[in-house]
Amino acid sequence: MKKQKENMVMPKSLNKRLLLFMILCWVVPIAVFFAFTTFSYRDGIIEKAEGLMSDQLSNVAAFTSIRIDDAVSLCQRPSYEKTWENAWKNYKKGTTPLSEYLQDVNSSLKGKFYLDERFNLYAFYLCDDLIPSCYSSRAGASYNTYVEMIQPQVMKIKDMDTSYTYVKVIKDRIFIIRNLYTTNDYKKFGTLVVELNKKQVFQDVPRELLNHMIVCIDDNSGKITFDSNDSNVDKTKDTLVKTLLESYDGVSPHKLTKLHKGEYNGYLFQEKYDNYNIGVVFLVKRTEVYSSLYDLYFIVAIMLALFIPLITYGIFFLKKEIRLPIARLIKASKRMEEGQIGIEVQGESMPNAEFTYLMESFNSMSSQVKYLFDYVYDEKLARKDAQIQALQAQINPHFLNNTLEMMNWQARMSDDPVISKMIEALGTVLDYRMNRADVKEIHLAEELQCTDAYFYIMSMRFGQRLYIEKEIDESLLDIFVPPLILQPIVENAIVHGIETVKNGSILVKVYHEGDKVYLQVQNSGKKISEEEMERIQLLLEGNDEVIPTRQGKHTSIGIRNVNLRIKLVYGNEYGLRIEQNEDGITVSTIVIPYNGRDMKSSMAERSLVEDELKQFRKVKK
Repeated sequence: MKKQKENMVMPKSLNKRLLLFMILCWVVPIAVFFAFTTFSYRDGIIEKAEGLMSDQLSNVAAFTSIRIDDAVSLCQRPSYEKTWENAWKNYKKGTTPLSEYLQDVNSSLKGKFYLDERFNLYAFYLCDDLIPSCYSSRAGASYNTYVEMIQPQVMKIKDMDTSYTYVKVIKDRIFIIRNLYTTNDYKKFGTLVVELNKKQVFQDVPRELLNHMIVCIDDNSGKITFDSNDSNVDKTKDTLVKTLLESYDGVSPHKLTKLHKGEYNGYLFQEKYDNYNIGVVFLVKRTEVYSSLYDLYFIVAIMLALFIPLITYGIFFLKKEIRLPIARLIKASKRMEEGQIGIEVQGESMPNAEFTYLMESFNSMSSQVKYLFDYVYDEKLARKDAQIQALQAQINPHFLNNTLEMMNWQARMSDDPVISKMIEALGTVLDYRMNRADVKEIHLAEELQCTDAYFYIMSMRFGQRLYIEKEIDESLLDIFVPPLILQPIVENAIVHGIETVKNGSILVKVYHEGDKVYLQVQNSGKKISEEEMERIQLLLEGNDEVIPTRQGKHTSIGIRNVNLRIKLVYGNEYGLRIEQNEDGITVSTIVIPYNGRDMKSSMAERSLVEDELKQFRKVKK
């Protein structure tokens, strides 16, 4: 039964299944919902925020370009009107003095740029002059500052042979620079420089964007910055701005570059126009860009905070209402399985009516099992002792009759002192068989001593025709065995083996393997037929129908009794088996436990039952 239980595949625990059920029905769907909602909305929010940012920066570039294009058109208009060109030609012919010519140009410049709020200053150079011939500023910029800081950059373009209109950022200021040529013979007669009003150029840009923007025009050598409320130096922002400015190539049309560093997002939007390229660098904290995303995270966190106590309560409910009651019932069942008959479920009452009913049913069943066990155990012990005594009584007369017959035969054959030794050996065997001490178990050494006495008697009969050999593990001599289990096997080996061929050999072997002890008798003789082997197996199984009814014929009842006694004492997994190998050797093997059972405890229980029976008999008398 125990082996079958060990080989059984144990089903999964109910506690684990309940927890798995709760996870599958609650945790998994809610987790999937939260994950899907979070990541789905997250991607949508991020995509929307990035799209809005790209649109805003594109609008900034577009609004800026409109202002700059208007200014560029205004700077190109004098060439098309030919007013300055005709005045210059009259000056060159000598019909108009230089002062008058410059006065006419200066008047025209004032009318076009000075009175227009979109411009901060203008400067006009004659083709061969190193300083401006006409200069005026409405923003308070001094002439000397212009000459020192702005003019070096202007001179680079002035010295070029091109009528291309340049838009340059110099010292955080926006300038339009254009060389003026005659329309017919393409001769340079001057250079026009105007500064745009930065506030007017970016007046359409929202202030919250403007404070965090840097604008590059044409290349990244000059950049336009704006006032910012953030006066702290932030290395993360500086690094991010530097990286974005390095990414600005001045030629790419409609391109958005995104970088992330620390808590900031950085964007670079580039757009190409006819006379220039605009790059808009914008830095913003991630929390500001993804404010809607963080609002979503906050809502999800609140929902999780509300959901976790619910899950915790569910686990606590399963533990209190189901897992702990089951654990108490299992604990009591294991204790009963270990032998604590009559055990009851300990502890306080169960949390619900169903488990209360199971607990009461278990306690009632345990009490009934204890009562039945005590009653059946006492009855079985008494019946077992009666069976053992009856079996021993069947063996003694049979053996005594055979021994006396052999002694009578020996006495008729010769008058020899050997007879006295045979009688002495017979006395040893008879004393052992009579079991005057009425013991239930003896040492293996005593059992072997009786077998030796029997061998001596048989050796007197067979002489040199009987060869006896023994292989005994001396470490087993002190173990306890039931009396008179080995000699009947030896007797059976001589009667059914040696006698059939008039000579032979017997090997007595005692050893142990694992938790079992083996008492083995090997004898030579005739080969046992299959029919006879079947009869022997039926005899060992207790089938009395195969026992011959003729008187005087050896019936092998001794081996049957030995097998039954061993099974009564130790259980059905032990006993006697008889086989014959290929060499014709008959092997009879007794199997008993080796320290596998607490024999002292078993004997104590048996003695207790016997004492109770004696007390019962006294009361009856």
